[in-house]
Amino acid sequence: MRTQLMIMLIVVLIAAGCLGVLIALIVWLDWLGGIAVGLSIALAVVTAYVLVLKPWHMQWGATDEEATRAMPGDGLIPGAGQATRAITIDADPDRVWPWLVQLGYGKAGWYSYDWIDNDFKASADRILPEHQTLAPGDKILMMPAMGFVVEAVDEPHAIVSVLEDGSTSWCLGLYPTGTGATRLISRWRPKFDMTPATFVLTMLSEPGTFVMEQKMLRTIRDRVESTVS
Repeated sequence: MRTQLMIMLIVVLIAAGCLGVLIALIVWLDWLGGIAVGLSIALAVVTAYVLVLKPWHMQWGATDEEATRAMPGDGLIPGAGQATRAITIDADPDRVWPWLVQLGYGKAGWYSYDWIDNDFKASADRILPEHQTLAPGDKILMMPAMGFVVEAVDEPHAIVSVLEDGSTSWCLGLYPTGTGATRLISRWRPKFDMTPATFVLTMLSEPGTFVMEQKMLRTIRDRVESTVS
């Protein structure tokens, strides 16, 4: 499947780039100097990510109140971490809802960078009547063999799902502003054992997830608003 190959290619390219930088430093400064500088750069990057970049992208678009208030599904995975991202859509929740129900690989796609997460197939730019039914037990696929299992559907307010391996819950919630607009809020709550391997994986996957999700949220906003006159 091309989606899996693209993800693997991106990871390989990042690893190759890091290795290339280290080799260049060693050639320039010798073994000890190159490794020392390489480790210093890696430490600086990790520090900047943890202290600056991560807090920003884990709450992208969301207010402090939105990031701290309870959402459906919060209790499904006790002790999990949390990312809350949000966007304002100039439409009522019932106009946004159909775009959320049809999310997923094999349905409307993910409204993101289709060359990464949808097998190069363009995500839907219209409501698909055949994909307007969603119920607990249904799957929201990320790829053919991987996705989220729907736990609860509260139309037109929230969709709650859990990754098939039980490690992450996800809620998409719609909150009217009272002025004719809607706040679309996406909350992820992952939990896994922190090891050196999972730390590196997190460093790679969290920014990637953010890049994909902010594109998804912006695309949903644009497509909803384009159909509302």
